[in-house]
Parts: sequence; structure tokens; C-alpha cells
Amino acid sequence: MILHIETAVIFCIIGCILILILKQYQKAQGVLISIAVCSMILLAIMPEIKQIFETAENIYSQSNLNLSYFTVLCKAVGISYLTQLGIDICKDCGEQAISTVVELCGRVLLVLLALPLFVTLAETVLEMMNT
Repeated sequence: MILHIETAVIFCIIGCILILILKQYQKAQGVLISIAVCSMILLAIMPEIKQIFETAENIYSQSNLNLSYFTVLCKAVGISYLTQLGIDICKDCGEQAISTVVELCGRVLLVLLALPLFVTLAETVLEMMNT
């Protein structure tokens, strides 16, 4: 399924209107609609995201570089986008403290993801210094 930007924008505008109406009566239902709209848009663009990653992977594999670096980069992008989405949803709910924890969690996961690269870099530098 190819998602057109017009469809996504109209869907989001309708979701926002519903949220504005519902927030007057049931704030919790407005948040649920927000999460549902975000989830549906994300699911709709998954084929496009997959195509981007497959194309980038093909280009990267032709470069004779280690594919694990590309994998780390893809995971980092995914963590960043999902973290930001979580932060925004928490802020929309008025939960600043939870959004801060989501942000911290994303940062910790990014550092943890990059840790093997830092170790490899440190080993390479130490090897060069000893030579």
C-alpha cells in the first residue's frame, strides 16, 4: 500500500478534530485516538520504510564496508524516531516526567547500541599507537 501525503494529512486532520472534540468530554479517549492515528500512519508507511532500508542496504553492501555498521545506523534511526514519538505522546498527555524518562531510555539504548563501535574504534586506535 502506497500512502499518499494527501491521505495522511487528511487522516491526521480528522484525527485532530476528533481529539479536540473529545478532549472537552473525555481527555483519555482523545489520547487514545492520537495513539491510534499515529500507529495507523506508521503501519501505512512501513512498506515505504522497508523499501528505503532495502535500497540503502543494497548500496551499502556494494561498498565493501562492514554491514554491521549499517545495521547499527538503521537501528539508531529507528530508536530515535520511536523515542521522539513516545516523547511527543507523553507530552500530549501532559506527562512531562514520563516523557523525560522515555528520552533517557532512548539515549541509553543509543549508547548501548553504539558501544561495540566505540570498543572497535578504541582497539584500532590502541593498535595503531602500539605499532
